[in-house]
Amino acid sequence: MNPSINITYILTTLFAGVASFFFHELAHFVTGSLLGYEMGMTLNSAYLIEGKYSTVWHNQLVSAAGPIFTILTGFLFFYIIKKTKNVYWYPFLFFAFLFRLMAMIVSIINPNDEARISEWLGLGTWILPLLVSFTLFFLVIKTSKEQKYSVKFNLINYLLASVCIAAVVFSDQYFFK
Repeated sequence: MNPSINITYILTTLFAGVASFFFHELAHFVTGSLLGYEMGMTLNSAYLIEGKYSTVWHNQLVSAAGPIFTILTGFLFFYIIKKTKNVYWYPFLFFAFLFRLMAMIVSIINPNDEARISEWLGLGTWILPLLVSFTLFFLVIKTSKEQKYSVKFNLINYLLASVCIAAVVFSDQYFFK
C-alpha cells in the first residue's frame, strides 16, 4: 500500500519534526528546572544558563529526559497507529526513530544523550544508542508491515524527515545562538 503523499501529509511530517525537537528539548529543560537549575532552551538544545550540574547524577538525569520522552512518544504513536490505522500519525513514529538514529550518528563526533549515558554506565559509547535506535526501528518496521507501507513510502518519509532535521539544526545553529 502506498498512502498518498499530499500537502497535508508533508505538513504533518514537518509539524511532527518540529514538535519532536521541541518536546525532546523541553523534557531536558523541565528536568533541569525541576532539579533547581536555571535552564535555557532552543529548538535543538537545552542547557544550563551558567555553572555546571552539582552532581554527575543530575547531568545524566537531564541527559536521559529527552530520549526517554522520545522513546515513549515512539511507543505511543506505534499504539495509536495500530488502533486507528491512520497514516497521518506515522510521521510522529518515524521521526522518533530517525531523530534518535541521527543523534547516534552525531555521537561519532560528539557523544549525544544516549552515548554520554552509556559511557557513564560503563557500557561503552554505543550500547544505549544502538538499543534505542533498534527499538524504534523495530516499531517502524512492525508498523510498516502491519499497515502495508511500502519501501518507497518509507524512503519518502526518510527524505521529508531529513529535510526537517536539517532545517531545524540549521535554523537553531544560525538564528538562535
